[in-house]
This record gives sequence, structure tokens and C-alpha cells, in this order.
Amino acid sequence: MDREGDDSHTATSARRIGLARGIKLTSLGGFALSADLRSPDLRLRDSILEGDRQAASALFREHVDALFEFVHYRVGGDRPAVEDIVQDCFVVALQRLESFDGRSSLHTWLCGIAKNKIREHRRRRRAASLPDLLDAADPEVFEILADVERTPLPEWVLERQETKALVGATLSSLPPAYREALLDKYVHGLSVADMAQRRGKSSKATESALTRARVAFARIFTLLNGGAGGGA
Repeated sequence: MDREGDDSHTATSARRIGLARGIKLTSLGGFALSADLRSPDLRLRDSILEGDRQAASALFREHVDALFEFVHYRVGGDRPAVEDIVQDCFVVALQRLESFDGRSSLHTWLCGIAKNKIREHRRRRRAASLPDLLDAADPEVFEILADVERTPLPEWVLERQETKALVGATLSSLPPAYREALLDKYVHGLSVADMAQRRGKSSKATESALTRARVAFARIFTLLNGGAGGGA
């Protein structure tokens, strides 16, 4: 049997399998080397689907706090309802995980599941005005976040706002990275240099992320405040 032909066939098969899973295979001295092109979210999905319990725990650990806040302001702060909805979200997420295709982040995908659960909750119970406002505003919120990522950044300054509920609701609508940046800067009082060191990024990259977070916060707060009848 032609050993060289066998090796070539094996490498070709491995390459096809790898590309099907988002892994680019290169050849070096007859051996296949893999470069995983999947996003961290897709790698986490695949690990869970392969039965990795630690990966399933990581999904919960990395997203539970942000999802809890997202739901909290949309059910009027009803803690038992929040806990039930968040738990249901993760159950549904694990059941439907194979359908997650990576076109959005896991955070956004989980929030989509949460919105459906919240609507089910509201059909059983009359919603408060702020949760209604957030539900109506969600499509515009996601458009704002996408727009912030792709457009030049204007000079914005995060102003103090007196409405605590709206500030909390706004923060709950932000991606975890934006919310953490704002809390580190304005609540915990960290410098940009400290934030950069904590994240393992450059000061320039950290300042850019913080600016985007401020833009997103200001625009979403304005949206919600306007819907609630607040002043400019």
C-alpha cells in the first residue's frame, strides 16, 4: 500500500472535518496542525454539546449576573419571578444550545430567550410601566448598541442622572463588558490604567471601550427617559 497516498488521504479527510467545525488545518512535515477559528462563545457551545459539565457551569457563571439584571428591571424587581425566569432561561438555553449559530453573542441570545419568558410572565400578571417601557424599547436598544460598534465616536460625557431606576434599567440593557467598564470607572473609581491592567489590554483599547460604553449608556438612557416622559 502506498504510505504517502494514505497520509495524503488522511490529511484531506482531517481537513474536511476540521473546516466543518470551524477549525483550519495546516500541514507541517506531514502532520496536521489545527488553528481554531471559532469564537469563544462557539467553543463554549461545542464543549457543552460534547458533554463537558465544566463548560455548562461556565455558561451559567459567566452570564447569570448580567441575565439577572436584564430580567430584574423588566419584571418590576419581583425577585422570585426574576429567579424563576432566569432559571427557565438556562434550562431552555441548554435544550436549544445546538441552534446557537454564533451570529450574535451568547449574551444577546440568552437575552432573547429571557424576553420570551418575560412576555409569558406578563400574560399572567400586569406589568409595571418601566418593564413595559423596556420591552418596547428593546429593539431600539439593540440597534443603538450595534450602531455604537460601527460608527465614529462623538465626544460624550456621562452625566449624573437622578432617576435610579432608569440608571439601573439602562445598565441592565448593556453588554456585560460595557456595564463592567462603567462600574469600574464611576462606581469603583478605577483609573484607565488600572482597568487596562485588570483586563490585560492596552490603555488605548481600554479607553476606547470605556468611551463606547459611555456612548451606549447615554443613548439608551435618553431613549428610556424620553419614553418615561423625562426631561431632556
